[in-house]
Amino acid sequence: MAKDETNPPIPSRAQRKHCHALRDTYFSCLDANNIEDPADRGKLCAKERENMFNSGCPKSWFTYFEELRAMKIKQERMYRDMPKRPVADRSR
Repeated sequence: MAKDETNPPIPSRAQRKHCHALRDTYFSCLDANNIEDPADRGKLCAKERENMFNSGCPKSWFTYFEELRAMKIKQERMYRDMPKRPVADRSR
């Protein structure tokens, strides 16, 4: 039976744990170099990203991890920059 490239095998729990650990190492490198958008990393952190790629992590996870990181950073910035609203007086 030919390997179906559109539906790669589902990673085991151990493989997922390993991929998440590699992702955390990659993100730590991005954080250490003050890189918010992984597309702007240039050659920085290339080794960490390649380790994730070469370890058998599903390719679709790269995009997901990087998009999730960008969304979280944007969300944190939005909450941080949001004007503080006064708390309503509930003593009535």
